[in-house]
Amino acid sequence: MDKWIKSLRPLLASQNLKMKNLIVVLGNEACDLDSGVSALALAYYIQTKDQDVRVYPVLNISSKDYVLKTELVHVLEKINIREDDLIFRDTIDLKKLDDLKLMLVDHNVLSKEDSDLEKCVVEVIDHHALERKENETTRMTVKTVGSCSTLVAEKIFSENPEFSDAVCLNLILQTILMDTVALKKEAKKVTENDINIVERIEAVLGPADRTAIFEDLWKAKGRYEHFSAYQLLRRDLKCVQTEKLKISLSSVPLLVEDFLSMKGVSEDLLKFVEEENVNIAMVLGYSVEQGTVRRDLLISCTGDTEISTRIAEALQAESAGLQLTHNEKFDKFGRYFHQGNVAGSRKQILPIVKRVACQP
Repeated sequence: MDKWIKSLRPLLASQNLKMKNLIVVLGNEACDLDSGVSALALAYYIQTKDQDVRVYPVLNISSKDYVLKTELVHVLEKINIREDDLIFRDTIDLKKLDDLKLMLVDHNVLSKEDSDLEKCVVEVIDHHALERKENETTRMTVKTVGSCSTLVAEKIFSENPEFSDAVCLNLILQTILMDTVALKKEAKKVTENDINIVERIEAVLGPADRTAIFEDLWKAKGRYEHFSAYQLLRRDLKCVQTEKLKISLSSVPLLVEDFLSMKGVSEDLLKFVEEENVNIAMVLGYSVEQGTVRRDLLISCTGDTEISTRIAEALQAESAGLQLTHNEKFDKFGRYFHQGNVAGSRKQILPIVKRVACQP
């Protein structure tokens, strides 16, 4: 698989992109480890299955932001894959490709900016809340599991039970262990599907030290000391956008209360809001120490106060299940909350924010 990845950029440079049978596997705009590995693994599998098509995995970020994805960089560097080997949104213009077939992984709806690519979507594999309407031209696999890579592996093994590429399977294994906190049930992220795929991969590769793998990846994800607050806001970013609103949701690898103590955080938050042209910036904090997960979040006061109030009320509702407790300590930055339900990740928060944003 690693040799195949390294062949992609030279092949792309020499390829006639008006060719027939062109498939792009596109991850989500946060481009975290799960999104990146899901795109790479699925594209590789499809290419090995059918040599008559040309398949390109595309990381759904600009190449300048790749350095911010520390756990993805870490995992790929271990197999000698560098930024120059990968394909980003500024490497290829998807909107200029003829006869494009688009496969979405780790998300099931395109961003507003990519809505004109909708006609090209032929398959979706995702573990987030279903937002896409079913149609006859798009094959959809959307299940609640800990990691999208689990669903990619399920597809691979269901179609080719003998699949044994060690590099590909090891990437998937690491990703699932990262997303599920080494399959620990107390983290409330793992499902039977995730466990079954890890066991299936270990049957091929041999037993893994699951905790050691998770801790190595968490250490890489937590390697943020050299980043500014502005870079952390961009590092793992998703946005909700309507005709009138744009709301950003930045996941950061530390608690928000620690993020807000970073040097220049006020200025960086304002810079981020202005450059991304968002009405509301949300920061979602996450920390794992000695196996204990903690979460908190901030709804910034830099934009529309009415919509921020509505978002806060929706997230505090009992039906949201987040168990938020308001703390006035950081009121100068916005509405800050401790989160009691540590299983409530951005995957659960995003649909609530989207629903509020779409209300008249």
